[in-house]
Amino acid sequence: MKNYISASIIFYFKGEKFSFSADVDVDSWLLVHQGDMEVLYDTIATQNGLDRYRHEYDVMILEPVQFAQATGLAAQYICNGEFDIDGFLAARNKQTVMALLQPIAKKHLDIESLESNPKLQAALFDAYYANKKGHNSIYE
Repeated sequence: MKNYISASIIFYFKGEKFSFSADVDVDSWLLVHQGDMEVLYDTIATQNGLDRYRHEYDVMILEPVQFAQATGLAAQYICNGEFDIDGFLAARNKQTVMALLQPIAKKHLDIESLESNPKLQAALFDAYYANKKGHNSIYE
C-alpha cells in the first residue's frame, strides 16, 4: 500500500485566515527530497495556488505543518499532528528487509512466518546488516 499523508498549514495574513493542505506521497518525498521541509512547504503552496514570491508564502513558512489522514505504514507514525519521519523510515526499512528474508526462511527452513520465530528473525536481520556493513560472506 502506498504511503500518503495530508499536510496542512493554517496561518493569518493581513487579518485573513488561510488554511492550506496538500496530499503528499511520503515515499517519493523521502526518497527524492530526504524529507526536506522546504520542499513540503513548496508543495503545499503550489497545490493551493501560492508561489514563493508572495508575502503570504513568507508568513506561511513560519507556521508548523500539521499531518493527518495518512495511508499505509505512514498512518502508524502520526501523533498529535506530527509525523515521526525517523520512526517511519526505520519501520519501512524493517518491512523491506523482512520481504527479502521471509522467502529465504521459507525456502531453506520451511518457516512460514519469521514473526513467529523472533530469535531466527533477529539472527537473519543481524546477518543481513553485517553484510550491509561490508563483512564478506563466508561463502565467497
